[in-house]
Amino acid sequence: MAEVTNPLHTYLTNLLARVQKVQERLGKRLDRPAANMASGKVWTSPTATEWGSRLSDQRKAYNSALNSLDEEVSAMLSRTPEKCSEEEARRWEIRLGMR
Repeated sequence: MAEVTNPLHTYLTNLLARVQKVQERLGKRLDRPAANMASGKVWTSPTATEWGSRLSDQRKAYNSALNSLDEEVSAMLSRTPEKCSEEEARRWEIRLGMR
């Protein structure tokens, strides 16, 4: 039986590219607000210091979660063969809504 391009591999490759574009767009979203708070020029007080520290922690958590998205898709992609049988390709096309 002939081997054909695996639709799941193609789907995951395209998904990874889309995820990386989103990461580029959103990755630095909280950097500027966190830097502004840390500068002490926008708000100064003990509350501001505490709030700035919490914003910095949230920024780290946000960026970590955002970065883990492509790691998960990359791991799935590495486990997915580039080629499969025609029958398996048809099943993936149906599951992925390509047919």
